[in-house]
Amino acid sequence: MGDRRWWQRAGIGAVAIYGGYFNGGLGILLMAILSLNRNMSLNTVNGLKNYLSALLSLISIAVFATAGIVDWRAAVWMMGFSMLGGYAGARLAKRLPVRFVYGLVVMTGLVMSAVFFGRL
Repeated sequence: MGDRRWWQRAGIGAVAIYGGYFNGGLGILLMAILSLNRNMSLNTVNGLKNYLSALLSLISIAVFATAGIVDWRAAVWMMGFSMLGGYAGARLAKRLPVRFVYGLVVMTGLVMSAVFFGRL
């Protein structure tokens, strides 16, 4: 168990560095790493993913805002709709079958990977 936690922390650290700069697919990557811990339910993994993603976003916002490179008009719109989507998504995820949510997460990750690799 100790080795798995070390690898999980290293993976979360790598994803945090990536997510702090780019953030594309951060939720999928966090879900994949957190799902390695088989002792957590999907709802717990999803909640922890949301918490870590929010914390990472707040840190990134602070860094970019301090550097003076934030377009605050666009940022306010993004914050509002992100909160709405997060709230609605969490409520919906609780009502859907676990296997369906896992399948949706995997398919989203595959499609996003294909799109990103197609742009190379």
